[in-house]
Amino acid sequence: MKKQLFFVAAIGALLNPVFLLAENITIARSNFGDTSVWEYVSNPSQYQEEKSHWGVLTELNEHTADEGVPFWGIGGLAKNSEGKSYYHTLSFLPRQIVGATNVTMEFSYFAEGLDSGENIQWCLFCDTTNLFGSLTKSRLDTSNEWETVSIPVPGDADSAGMIFRIKQQGASDYAGIGNLTLKGEACQERGAFPNLSVTTANWDRVEIGLDLSEDMNLLCRSANKNYFVTNRPQNECSYEVGAILGRTEVVSVNESSFCDSNVAPGSTYYYKAWGCSPEGYYSCGSQIKEVTVPELPVIDVAVPSVEAGTLNDETAVLLRPEVDEKLTVLVDVATSRDFLPNPGLFFSEYGKGSGNNRYLEIYNPCPEDVELDGMNVCIFKNGSVAASQTLSLFGPLPSFETLLICNNKADAELTNVADIVSAKIDFTGNDAVALIKGDEILDIIGVIGEDPGTAWPIGEYATGTANHTIIRYPYVNRGSSVWRSKEWEVLEKDFFNDLKNHECSETREGTIVYEALSVPEDGLALTNLSVGKLYYLRAKTAYKGATGAYGGVCGPFQLIPEPGALLLLVLLLLGASSLRSFPL
Repeated sequence: MKKQLFFVAAIGALLNPVFLLAENITIARSNFGDTSVWEYVSNPSQYQEEKSHWGVLTELNEHTADEGVPFWGIGGLAKNSEGKSYYHTLSFLPRQIVGATNVTMEFSYFAEGLDSGENIQWCLFCDTTNLFGSLTKSRLDTSNEWETVSIPVPGDADSAGMIFRIKQQGASDYAGIGNLTLKGEACQERGAFPNLSVTTANWDRVEIGLDLSEDMNLLCRSANKNYFVTNRPQNECSYEVGAILGRTEVVSVNESSFCDSNVAPGSTYYYKAWGCSPEGYYSCGSQIKEVTVPELPVIDVAVPSVEAGTLNDETAVLLRPEVDEKLTVLVDVATSRDFLPNPGLFFSEYGKGSGNNRYLEIYNPCPEDVELDGMNVCIFKNGSVAASQTLSLFGPLPSFETLLICNNKADAELTNVADIVSAKIDFTGNDAVALIKGDEILDIIGVIGEDPGTAWPIGEYATGTANHTIIRYPYVNRGSSVWRSKEWEVLEKDFFNDLKNHECSETREGTIVYEALSVPEDGLALTNLSVGKLYYLRAKTAYKGATGAYGGVCGPFQLIPEPGALLLLVLLLLGASSLRSFPL
């Protein structure tokens, strides 16, 4: 078999800068014959059988111990009783890292005759996390020489261990692993380890406490726990609030307590703190604390009966509820309890199939014809913010009818039934496609200004908009100015059975009269209400761009004419007693 050499120095270069170690110290070094030196477990347990070797060895098929240190080897193993090969695993439990920086995990391995399907795997295990996944070497033959691997340990790790796996299924194949060493560069005493605690979390803040013997500390926040793995403060560097460490942000410096008000309701954040010694050396860091900020409070709308009061116009008055002044109260008014949005044109079907089979279908769910003049189908290629192709539409689109547009080089199955055939319908799966009138986006597939790679994902389909047909679900009755992948069903490419035949379950007239009206402190006047017509209301809270869930729908209420005046039968009162609050 072809000999192969594996230069693992490149692995270290990919994971971390290469450090020139001065005053190296050994934190831990294995003795494969003594688990008390560095505890390890094997699975399945070690065994011996005829013509086979497994376990702690000093020689295996002319491979002698590297530097005289015993190694863990395997050779000539058969498949299991079911005729399947399987992995034999050796796990060295994490060892504490003390008094060292720029730490690396090193070991040696050899292999002879490992063919396809046979391999050695290893992964670094820091604290309680498998950080880098498995590095796999298959089809190995190291020519009876030991190969050395050196893997940098993340600077914020408190401990480090290794997991090895060997898959070998018989014949004269051999493999071994030995000389496992955890070492680093001696450093001055690191800062103390902070004890990080979250004291409270409300929809507008997270309060954090740090228990530290000295006041020198650094607190960082991230939206992803894994961002702390390879991003940490550098020794002998000072940081200010707002500094960015990789994708983590410094939110507090040298404080024993901190209130983080730059949070969004319903979002999850991760915090980690580092202590710093007077010499400027940072500790390995506290445990990561996960905090989910509570959702905004939900408010219900109450409709009490009002016996007195007249109005000289068609107006109803809403009073702001007695809720936290930082909250915005948003109210919707509709003529139906369903709060249906007004129906409007939307893409009902999209196809990016084989060859030039590219097409779009537009559906009109409105009870009346819609004039298309002034509307354009725009294609934004490869993350561009400017339209690469623009197709202008014209004429009426009848009620409950579709408009099919396809590429001029598409198959006859498309061009023979299409309403418009144009070379401008030329898109790939990673292009954004929009229906635009003036400056208003009526509907869109994808995100303008972003390139997802091959395609926009839809549900379990990573390439939903490439080599697929996608059809809008029947519950959709209007387009959206933002990409909503959940509204689409994914079918195979070149699926033409549903062309020119869309079903929409919500074809009623829209019932929303006012949407997301903000109620100021002195109340809000709802004008242009029709006398004698029934109305419904619902309300929600908002804060810093986040919105809470709607409370219950209240109503109906109406304005009834009286001689010479209009009696307001209902005055909306959103009382503090109706506020569903979250405890701190």
